[in-house]
This record gives sequence, C-alpha cells and structure tokens, in this order.
Amino acid sequence: MLKTKRLRNILVLLFTVLLLTLSLAAGATAGIASSSYKNSAIVSVDAGETWIVDRTTRVDVLKIADGAVITAPEGYSLTMTVNGIGTPIEPGTYIGNIVLTPTENIIVQYRELDPHYLKTGIYIENGKYVPEKSVAAVVSEGKVVGKSIKDVKITSNEEKFNGIIVTGNSKFNILNPQVYLTGNGGNDFAGYGAGIMTGGNADVTVDGATIINEGCIRPAIFVGDNSVLRVNNSHIESRNGTLPEDYSFTIEMGKMMECPWMLGIKGNCRTTNLVGNGTVYYNNCYIKSEAWGALSTDDTNTVRMYVTDSLIETVKSGYGAYSIGDSIDTFTRSTMNVADYGLIMANGSGSGVFDASVVNSGKIGVMMHGGNEGNLLINNGSVFNTKKAVIQVKSSYPTIVVDNAELNSESGIILQAVENDDPFMAMMMAGGGPGGPPAGDAAPPADTGSQEPKTINATFKNVTLNGDFMNAMTALGGLNLTFENAVVKGAITTATVEHATGPNGEPVTMDHPELYYLIGEFIPTYCATEDPYGVNATFARGSQWIVDKTSYLTGLTIAKGASVTAPEGYSLTMTVNGVERPIIPGTYSGRIVLAVNPE
Repeated sequence: MLKTKRLRNILVLLFTVLLLTLSLAAGATAGIASSSYKNSAIVSVDAGETWIVDRTTRVDVLKIADGAVITAPEGYSLTMTVNGIGTPIEPGTYIGNIVLTPTENIIVQYRELDPHYLKTGIYIENGKYVPEKSVAAVVSEGKVVGKSIKDVKITSNEEKFNGIIVTGNSKFNILNPQVYLTGNGGNDFAGYGAGIMTGGNADVTVDGATIINEGCIRPAIFVGDNSVLRVNNSHIESRNGTLPEDYSFTIEMGKMMECPWMLGIKGNCRTTNLVGNGTVYYNNCYIKSEAWGALSTDDTNTVRMYVTDSLIETVKSGYGAYSIGDSIDTFTRSTMNVADYGLIMANGSGSGVFDASVVNSGKIGVMMHGGNEGNLLINNGSVFNTKKAVIQVKSSYPTIVVDNAELNSESGIILQAVENDDPFMAMMMAGGGPGGPPAGDAAPPADTGSQEPKTINATFKNVTLNGDFMNAMTALGGLNLTFENAVVKGAITTATVEHATGPNGEPVTMDHPELYYLIGEFIPTYCATEDPYGVNATFARGSQWIVDKTSYLTGLTIAKGASVTAPEGYSLTMTVNGVERPIIPGTYSGRIVLAVNPE
C-alpha cells in the first residue's frame, strides 16, 4: 500500500510538471496565437511577440517582457485586473488572480479630437447592463440587480478607466458604491476617466457613495448630455496627479490637463464636471478638491446644479463652484471652505444662488469674469467670510441682490469692480494667444465694442455692512448701487488701481505663470476719474450710509427717511461739481465728493 501511494504521488508530481511545461510552451508561442489561454497557470509574452486576447482569460502568473504586446482584437479594448484591481498592462511579472478582459469599444467623440475609447467596470445603456462593455473582473464586490447597482467596489490604477457609466434612456439607482481610481484621466470635458459618468437621457440616483480619484483631469463625477444625476449622502473627492513629462500648458478644450493659472489658482483635477444640458443634485454630500475646483460646469448649453445641506472644500488652491454660460449653481444650507473663491461666474448668464449658506474663503467670495451678465443672489441668512473682496467683478456686468445676509471682508472691501487682469485675455485682445481656443475656465474677453451702456446693478436689502464699494472699471461700465433697509459703513466710490507685482516688480503676464497667486490682487486709490462711467448710489427710506472715507460718485439719491453721515468724531461735506451742497434728501448728479474730516 505504501509503495502504491508513493507511486501515485510521483505520478501526480510528474503530471503537474507536465502542465506547467505546457503552459510555459503556450506562453512562448504567444506571438503566433490569436486566441487566449483560458485558465492557464503561467503565460509569458516575450519581446517582439503579440498576444491578442479575444476572450476573458484568467492566469496565475503573467510575464510581460519589454517589447511584448498584449492587446484585444480590432473593435475591442483590453483591461487587466490583478486580484480585482485594474492594472496597467506594462512589462513585468504579475502573480495572483490575473484576469484579462476584452470589451467592446465605447466610443466617445469630443469636438474635433480623435475618438476616445472608454473602458468601465459597469456599463448601463438604455436601462440594461451590457456585459460586453463591462469589465466585471474589476468589480470586486456587489452586483447589478434589475435597475440597481448595489454595494459595488471598483478599484483601478489604470489611467483613463471609468468606474460606472450610465447612458441612453436609463433610469437607474446606484447604492453604496465605492470607487477608487488612480492615474490620469483622458478628457474631463467628455468624462473620460470619471468615477461615475452619466450621459444620454439617463436619470440616475446615487446614494451612500464613496468616490476618491487621484490623477490629472480625473473627476469623481461627470454629468453630460441631457442626463440628470442625484447624489445623496456621499463622500466625493479628487486629488492632484502628476502631469505627463511631455505635456505643455494649454487651455484648449479637451486637451487641458491643469487649470488655467490665469484664474489665480493651481491644480490639475476638478472633482466634478457638469456639461451640455445636464442637471445635478447634491444632497448631504461632502465634496472635496485638493486643488482647481470642487464643483465645475463647463462647455455648457443649459445646465443646473443644486447643492443642499452639503460641505464643499478646496484645500491647496481653487474654487468651490464654477458657473459658465447658461448655468445656475444653487446652494441651500451648505458650507464652503475654500482656498481662493467660493463661486466663479463666467461668460453669458452664468449665475449663482446662496440660500442660508456659508462661504469661508481664503481670498474672494464670488468672482465674475469674461463679460459675465448673470445673476447673483445671496439671501436668507447667508454668511460670507473672506480675506479679500467679498464680491469681485472683472470686466463684467452682473445683477447682484444681497438680502438678509452677512458679508465680512478682512480687507474691508465688499464689492470691487475692476478690469479683467487675466494676462491671456490681454494677449487675446492684442490679437494673439497660444494653446488653441480657450476652455470654459479661461473665459473669453468681454465685448467692449457695444454701444449700449453697461452697468453692474447691485441691491443690498436688510443688511448691516462694514466695508467699501468701489468701481475701478469706469472706462468699461458703471456701478449702480441700491440700499433698502440697509446700514453701510464704508466708502462708495470710483477708483483707480495698480496691479500687484512680483518680488522684483515684474508684472503678471503669460511669461510669468509662477505669479498666478497675484491674479485678482489690486492696490486701489479712491478718486474721481475722467472715464465715462462712475458710481450711482441710492439710499431708500430707512437706510443709512456712514461715510468713513472720502468718496467719489457720479450719482447719489437720498430718500426721505434715509441718512448720509460721518462716523462719530468726524465731519462730512458734500460738493457737486465743485459746489458745496447740504446733505439732505434729494437726487444729485455730476462730480460728487463726500469728504470726511476729523472734527
């Protein structure tokens, strides 16, 4: 019996060796094979050989030599997972549960660029799971059941890999997903490499998500086409990646891999992007960006964003949200803790609403640029705490309403109107500019050729404000201010500005991107100007202006029951076109100077 058992063991060992030898031989002939090696123990692909994987293949050991090629048949893409984690197919030796999955190409055409070939863990189209376009091996937990994706976990270290895509006429729920994607994306205007991507006419609800992406242009959330996405109770985060060695700075749409530094910010990954005609809702979410931006809109037709009971943060640099074109970003009972800007409003009618929300900014609360003519509403107990201006308007003509809100600026400036200091725009106006057509974050210059008078119209109701209102873009447009049931202590004035310069006095130009942090930094002088536009201020009944700095206006209306006075211990005189006038209710126009002097 012992001899029989020993003989059987020897035969088993010899048989195992034979299998390994055959597997090695199979790998050695990979260069002439067009089919895969299903459930092989070991596969080696040598230099100069090509292995075309035409079916899902599992191996225990995969050796890829320098110069070897592993690919899918034409019309397919190939993904490798190692122990359930998406892994780039690169030279090396891989050991474990290795799965090579060919999937039908998911083709996305963005503008004039070459087609993008997307790969994803789960692909839903027209309400159905499409296994031929899904890399099931990267989904280490959970499953797709009916119209729901439940408890899935997707981890990939492969560049440009998407976590979940839902498109077409789909109505789908994604419950408790975990998505962790590392490596650079391909095009964040097209969702190429996003954690969760919606497109077509999809209507998708995400609940309880954790999505953390790390890499250049690797958004956690992308909403495009006519899709609607609702994200509830979720943690959404992006972290910077490393730019390719051969990358050159550009602001061309679809090729840009870092933010336009001309905004005064840095970073290479915006956490979310909303494009086309998409609509997105974030409820009770934590949305964080290491740098660039947390909530972006770009390349828009008509988009709407609704953020409720959520916390938005940028850490090293960047904005909380961006609104461009026909875009409205609405924040309700939400908080922003941001490095540079709470909201940027750009181009066209890009607009923002802050309802019972808080913005804590290391620089500016809301900035408008690119000829923006949108609407800003800050109301219902909202609070802004900023180090620089609460509202900065750059060569734009928005309508602003602040009602029952608190605006606090360490610099003492509530509203600052200035000409756009974006050096790229200056170069465009001069007839040049590298990098192709500008992306949304690099909005085009304002149209200064129109004959229609352009104004900033701002109304402040039911507020007590300490800070200044200044118009230093008097060559481009006027500033009309209306105060209703408001108390204002500060200057309301025209001004000139000098731009802050570098440590050696160098100006901020396209040749000095290292001075990006000086964008938006102005040194004002309050004075009259010879320009065609100025400042008009109207104080309705019940309002009070305490003038604590000499101010220069072109129009002033004081209603009955309103007052314009100096602080305690100071006196105030008013001249209109050089003639002293009593400060009493009435309407005044011309060169108005309210001079403050110690008593």
